[in-house]
Amino acid sequence: MSTLKVNKIIPVGGVPTGGGGGIIQVLQTAKTDTFSTTSSGFSDITGLSVTITPTSSTSKILLHYDANVGGNEIVFVRLLKGSTAIGIGDASSNRQRVTQGGQFRSGNDDKLSIFSGTFIDSPSTTSATTYKLQIYRHSGTVTVNKPFNDTDASYTGRGISTLTAMEVSA
Repeated sequence: MSTLKVNKIIPVGGVPTGGGGGIIQVLQTAKTDTFSTTSSGFSDITGLSVTITPTSSTSKILLHYDANVGGNEIVFVRLLKGSTAIGIGDASSNRQRVTQGGQFRSGNDDKLSIFSGTFIDSPSTTSATTYKLQIYRHSGTVTVNKPFNDTDASYTGRGISTLTAMEVSA
């Protein structure tokens, strides 16, 4: 058995302008248990974070998330690097700056909805960097990996939520 170790992978034709050379490492957190909150505003989704240590300060981090969300009111999600929100919309008066969301779940609270997205970050460091997903609750209850109406019946389900971080060489 052989092992190939490299610091950077560059395509034969060279790196395209603005492109990267290859995936260096991939880390993923998979949350299979459930989470719920009645706290107003943004809350960390317990157990849905990933810490990656880039090998180069010029590397990009390609983030992908899938979150199974339930609730009975307005729901948003947002990405964070440490305690700083990233991949969010522009500020506009009283509107929330979010990565994705805005579902009104009233009357359909035995279902799960998937929030899924991708974002590229440039952390410019070789220090351990933690990314996480937060959920926003306006009112009511917000759940992850289970519907708000978590009846023990064949028409309800449980899901899995993931957060993946891939280091891409610059």
